[in-house]
Amino acid sequence: MNCRTHILQVCTSCVLFTSLTAQKQTFVPANDVSFSISTERSSYRAGEQILLKYKVTNISNAPLYAPREWESKCPGGPHVWAWFEDSSGQHFVPGYAASCLSSTNSKPQPIGERMSKEAVLLRPGEHLDGSLRLDTSLFGGLKPGEYRIEAGLSGWSEEKFTDAELSDLSRMVHPLLRGEVPVSVRITLTP
Repeated sequence: MNCRTHILQVCTSCVLFTSLTAQKQTFVPANDVSFSISTERSSYRAGEQILLKYKVTNISNAPLYAPREWESKCPGGPHVWAWFEDSSGQHFVPGYAASCLSSTNSKPQPIGERMSKEAVLLRPGEHLDGSLRLDTSLFGGLKPGEYRIEAGLSGWSEEKFTDAELSDLSRMVHPLLRGEVPVSVRITLTP
């Protein structure tokens, strides 16, 4: 075998190995999706509840798992959350609480079972729609004025998984979304 043939075989093997490893990722960055929010109107009465609709769209060239609204483990946190910012920049962030005593999620779940409840497969161009209710009567009642509703989509973080879970996740056919995507929309509260 001459030197040129050997070099060509080594280069071909390197390119093939590189392309195979580049295709298989456990996590993909948040910029592989678009996250948008909308309200039914731009003006609401102070004290009124606001239905906030959201859409997560896969804008990448490959299928990926996007998170549903809540983690399925207990205690679980939100993957989609929203809050108010007033015209002075003060934030009004609602809290959340969970009870794990009677929950079916109180015992650790195998990672495959957890992901079947917590993740949704989005192929390129597909989207996940959902909604949240925001209560303007919280915080002693938001005063009339201009506000931004800020929202965030939070993917998964490698640090929140055990080594065994990461090993199981690496065998999934498609990757999970990681990172955060922030968005906002302006509203007015009237008396």
